[in-house]
Amino acid sequence: MAAYAELHCHTSFSFLDGASTPDELAERAAELGLSGLAITDHGGLYGVVRFATAMKEAGVRPIIGVEIELADSAAVDPTGVVIPARRPARGRSLAGDEWGRSLAGDEWGRSLAGGVPLGGSGGGVSGGEGLPDRPRPSRARLPGHRDARKEDLRGIGEAQRGPHLVLLARNAAGYRSLCRLVSRANLAGTKSMPRFSQELLAGHTEGLVALSGCRDGEIARRLRVGDRAGARAVAERYAMLFAARRPRHDAVATSSFFLELQHHLLPDDDWLVAETALLAQELGLPVVVTNDVHYARPDGRELHDVLTAIRHGRSLDQLRNLRRPDGESYLKSAGELATLPPGAAGAPGSRADDARTRAACWRESAMPVSWPPAALSTWASSAIAFLASSSRRATRPIRIWRSFATTAPAAGTTRFRRPS
Repeated sequence: MAAYAELHCHTSFSFLDGASTPDELAERAAELGLSGLAITDHGGLYGVVRFATAMKEAGVRPIIGVEIELADSAAVDPTGVVIPARRPARGRSLAGDEWGRSLAGDEWGRSLAGGVPLGGSGGGVSGGEGLPDRPRPSRARLPGHRDARKEDLRGIGEAQRGPHLVLLARNAAGYRSLCRLVSRANLAGTKSMPRFSQELLAGHTEGLVALSGCRDGEIARRLRVGDRAGARAVAERYAMLFAARRPRHDAVATSSFFLELQHHLLPDDDWLVAETALLAQELGLPVVVTNDVHYARPDGRELHDVLTAIRHGRSLDQLRNLRRPDGESYLKSAGELATLPPGAAGAPGSRADDARTRAACWRESAMPVSWPPAALSTWASSAIAFLASSSRRATRPIRIWRSFATTAPAAGTTRFRRPS
């Protein structure tokens, strides 16, 4: 059996979604004999250092990545398949909130799809016929200002949110691209909701490998509703965007964009995997098999359901379709995945393509064999120790001693000596 590396894995740093810690995943990966494991937490790199340290101790090669949720589509989406209509905020009308901002757009009244104001000037609340309008005062904002409100996502499942895309760092340049991308998305978004746009993504592709994502990726969503032309257009765009060598007329053939195949024993998984593999064959794109891991072992399904209930503010009995519809999202070995379709050697989606992806993530002519370097965890530990000692010194109470000379001081005066 060829060596296998899981390239789509969520740790507990995917808050209230990943049910296993980096240490548990590293231990399980070593037991299964995996040659590598990627960390692809939602919208952040918070667990990278702890993950790299745990993987180094377990003797498994780490791969650094992130799974982002895009705010707009890569191709025209007139029917709202990729970007579903957003529900109104609690206690507010569909027309707008108390400041006249459209609830279908962002905090400035701009459409999520294109940044165009949604009807009218957006400068106030219309009182209706016979009622006065409330003008909205314009305020000067400091650079980098963002709305402090927290978006309420309780009761909203993955299918009602933006499409997913997995990004993996090929080398140090790719890691820098991930850091800049995540930082700018957090500045552009609201609290706990980074805003990843197609424009932002296009400016930070250096050193990155992209995977099409799970069944909530844009390509999978389009295929599931029969929009094969739209899926093809999206695949071609990402292939050009992540082309390994640009510019070239055959950039699709040299792309660092991979179509992702997953099979969780759902009713339409056979059809979706076959359609994705056929699309890859038509475009000459490579594919990779992943399992969208959310917990290390099969019994982690129960804890994942509990975390989902906490995230949505519901009981387990009220989760309904908010929970994952399968119990297969655990870390699997190459043998377990080989029993799932497609398993024919040499066919589109075969395990041989996975080795090609691992090679792209691990090898670079000007870089060491693996990324991140082993010094990352050592540097992080020393940095944390330095910050801790600095904090202790800064918060040490200042003591003042009163010193009296042999002769009594003049009335109403006191001499102090500064501590040495």
